[in-house]
Amino acid sequence: MLDPAEKPKSLTRSQIEDLWLAASKMNGVERRGFQAQMTLKYCQGRARLAQTVFRWGRENIELGLAEKRTGIICVGLQSAFSTAKCCEEKEPLLLWHYCCDKL
Repeated sequence: MLDPAEKPKSLTRSQIEDLWLAASKMNGVERRGFQAQMTLKYCQGRARLAQTVFRWGRENIELGLAEKRTGIICVGLQSAFSTAKCCEEKEPLLLWHYCCDKL
């Protein structure tokens, strides 16, 4: 249970639910950035506190905070396992032009 001194005083339950809903509508980098920003603003940058208050995954929050601190964005493997065609398969001329430019 949270120590009352740790709970963000400036947020009502309704506001917390609204922030949770907003984050649930985002994906990937955008979501992690939003979660990191709200953690810095309302939870003194503490991922465990934000996890308890907002019901977000601590790993996501920590990754978002690290991305914000370093400026390096972590890329997932979703595209590697996606069934979507890569741009060269959609547009074969792109690959041909790229290869010809290297000659």
